[in-house]
Amino acid sequence: MNKHLPVLIVGAGPTGLMVACELARYGVSFRIVDKKAEPTLSSNATWIQSRTIEIFEHIGMANRFIKLSNRCHAINLYFDGKSLVKIPLKYIDSKYPYILILPQSETEQLLNQRLEELDHKVERSVELINVEQRDDGVVSEVRYADGHMEKISSNWLIACDGANSTVREKCGIFFPGEDLSEQFIVADADIESFMSKNEAHVFLGQATLFAAFPLASGKYRITANLHLDYPRRNFSEREVIEMVQERAQGAYYVKAASWISSFWIHSRVVNHMRQDRIFLVGDAAHVHSPAGGQGMNSGIQDAYNLAWKLALVIQEKAVPSLLDSYHMERYPIIQNIVKQTEYYTKMALSDDLFLENLHRFTEKIKNNETRVSKKIGEQLTQLNIRYKNSPIIDYENVSGTSLLQGIRAPNIVIDSSTQLYDFFQNTKHNILFFTGLTLRKGKLTKLIELQKSLNEMYGDLINIYIVTRDIHLDMDNVILDLNGMVHQCYKIKHSAVYIIRPDNYIAYCAKNFDLEYIDRFLKRYLC
Repeated sequence: MNKHLPVLIVGAGPTGLMVACELARYGVSFRIVDKKAEPTLSSNATWIQSRTIEIFEHIGMANRFIKLSNRCHAINLYFDGKSLVKIPLKYIDSKYPYILILPQSETEQLLNQRLEELDHKVERSVELINVEQRDDGVVSEVRYADGHMEKISSNWLIACDGANSTVREKCGIFFPGEDLSEQFIVADADIESFMSKNEAHVFLGQATLFAAFPLASGKYRITANLHLDYPRRNFSEREVIEMVQERAQGAYYVKAASWISSFWIHSRVVNHMRQDRIFLVGDAAHVHSPAGGQGMNSGIQDAYNLAWKLALVIQEKAVPSLLDSYHMERYPIIQNIVKQTEYYTKMALSDDLFLENLHRFTEKIKNNETRVSKKIGEQLTQLNIRYKNSPIIDYENVSGTSLLQGIRAPNIVIDSSTQLYDFFQNTKHNILFFTGLTLRKGKLTKLIELQKSLNEMYGDLINIYIVTRDIHLDMDNVILDLNGMVHQCYKIKHSAVYIIRPDNYIAYCAKNFDLEYIDRFLKRYLC
């Protein structure tokens, strides 16, 4: 048995690579193994949602993804070839008001590159054979391509090994749910079309569905249900061409199709995303309909949520109970995504009331495009996630005019070269002390004392920033909010304190600069 490890990651798809990149960013030692000899070569998951782009920006990668991707600015719905409604994404509250369309193969390539920049590498052709949990850790048995075996001892194991997870199977973890009977087909295609190439187009019919998502370089990802009474495995290029012509009613002409694959939708989620020293992340914990492109993005958010917590515990900067919050926060979000994607898929394919509901939905958008499109867009792009019952979020000080704790901290452009998220480019808790639109001398004295005390108590676990409109304020770490836009975004007129977690979610908010309350909150989980 080799040297004991803090973490073993099993599976090197987007979720496993995200976990690895995050742990490397926090300076945690680990190994990441995958039974496949090479990364994914097919397009697979293609949607990168706005919240995921924000996460990539936080770890210094957003521009790499944007450069290679095609931007999708709206989603168009049609019924029987007639346009019903366009759902624009321009109203969502993000620096990235669009979805990126990029083959999974390229997503993995970018994450692999980042991992290697952080001096780590995926160990390939290494298959997990068995897992044994002990009081002090996990022993994983793996087999190499040449047949030799190795036992890897680690404090923690993170299962990112997909829907057919070996870790989940070996640990006897129940994976409840159902399998939809409808069969689907997916393909990558070269297409000629007059349709907008920076928007998605979804064609609905009587129990039929066809969708086209433009990739870069004139290629498309297309998908459709087969509407057959019997299952089939293989499909010819000619059949794909004819199906597209029929479903899109001449809007698309397929010149060539590759990677033609059929699949069935599985709608399942584990009852618990943690079993002692093992965490289930991404498809190992949940699978569902591809409707809305939620799957890969949910897995990346799982990884983003877990990594900072595990890093702090391993480094003895946080109490072990912090890790309980992974399931408590992510499970309700995932459960809702699984239920919603299953519901909308079933409704589109079999519900007699679907057309009626679709027209009602269309009227809502037409009557109030800004509000309804913003709400739908932020749900689709995973910007509206709120952790509602978390043991590491303080909900006591929410008022009617406050932002809600548990939501992602809003970004805001401060000036032509600076945005608020620039100050969060670190692995710490970021504490924002807002001086208010008018700074009082008594408040300033208390703020200086509070800043000094917290730095002495928590040291390198926190960054403290003073958000002020006062250009003459002589203090360290000042965020100058000359036009008051940051105060306005955070709904502040007087003074307030916000604590932003390392994953950029709001953990604490209060209107008083009270050391006792702030300390009591941070001591819930920080050492």
